[in-house]
Formats: sequence, structure tokens, C-alpha cells
Amino acid sequence: MVTDQGYQGRFARHLRACGWAHQLGSRPPSALGFVLVAKRWVVERTFAWLNYCRRLAIDYELTPASHETWLLLAN
Repeated sequence: MVTDQGYQGRFARHLRACGWAHQLGSRPPSALGFVLVAKRWVVERTFAWLNYCRRLAIDYELTPASHETWLLLAN
């Protein structure tokens, strides 16, 4: 999974603990202005879609497994 600098820390550690590859998508240091970073838009789009799922907006679930199931259904 390729993410931007905002998803370091706990999120990145959780992905690695689940066995998923985590890469930071960053633009080249020599670039000026806006630079499209490959595959990052896919992750950002998916997070935006998940924000529209009302069931995920507030933690209604009693168990983490139940919340994980709703995440899978939303995807």
C-alpha cells in the first residue's frame, strides 16, 4: 500500500503487523510544484469512499471483529 506522509506512525505499524507492505509515496526532491505520485490516488479515493459509509462514521460496534466486517462490506 502506498500512502502519503500523513499515514506514518500507528497506521503504518498496524499495516506491517498485518503483513501488508507499506510504502511512503513521495515526490522527488528535485520536483517543483504539483507532482502526481503513482498509485497514491487509489488509496485516497478508497478512504474518501469509506467516509461516505454512515455505519463507519461512528464506532457503533462492540467488537473489533464486527467493525472489521463492516469495513469489508463497505469496500
